[in-house]
Amino acid sequence: MRRKVEKLKKGHRSRLKKKYFEKGIDILLDYEILELLLSYSIIRKDCKPLAKQLLKKYKKLSNVLNIDTDELLKENGLGKETALFLKFIKDIHKIYLRETKLQKQIYINSSKELFDYLRLDLQNEQEEVFKVVFLNTQNKFIKEEELFRGTIDKNYIYPREIVKKILNYNAKSVIFVHNHPSGIVKPSKADIEITKKMQITLETLDINVLDHIIIGGNDYFSFSENKML
Repeated sequence: MRRKVEKLKKGHRSRLKKKYFEKGIDILLDYEILELLLSYSIIRKDCKPLAKQLLKKYKKLSNVLNIDTDELLKENGLGKETALFLKFIKDIHKIYLRETKLQKQIYINSSKELFDYLRLDLQNEQEEVFKVVFLNTQNKFIKEEELFRGTIDKNYIYPREIVKKILNYNAKSVIFVHNHPSGIVKPSKADIEITKKMQITLETLDINVLDHIIIGGNDYFSFSENKML
């Protein structure tokens, strides 16, 4: 009986893989996509019930992939290896975006565009992360880099480190991006002071601060859009 069940599971997985291989991901239902993904980590168990359970609780596939690893470990049927595997898939996606989307796009056209690119990196961070996007004279993307991590205040952000990177990349303009783990994107007094301090410092070097974007969950605040620069 057990062998028969195992054979049925293998047959179902083979059919699901074949369906994806021949017709692409758009033909699959969300639970089938998650089921197929889980099957690479959970080898000897039917993953369909778990996939449906996760989607019922978290509503959509992107929400499942965005769950913190510790939270995933609380789910019945999900072990450490599977939680790690899902985190790995998400991180691979981040690298893919970093190495293709923004570089191919080349130019930064709006704050929303940059938010869409960096949201996956920052929206689930449990501490504040400060990134700088470096641009050339035509606002062409050069590089995006994390420079500081922890409580972001005016005594923690070192202009010297930012200037060093600007000179290293031969950048002409920069955009600051950091997150608010609380999800509240309204800039704090410290955020405003840091932005003004950096703007004044970089103006002496003829470097433009084009924007400072704060990301919180699925929302963002742009200093530029709100005419605070």
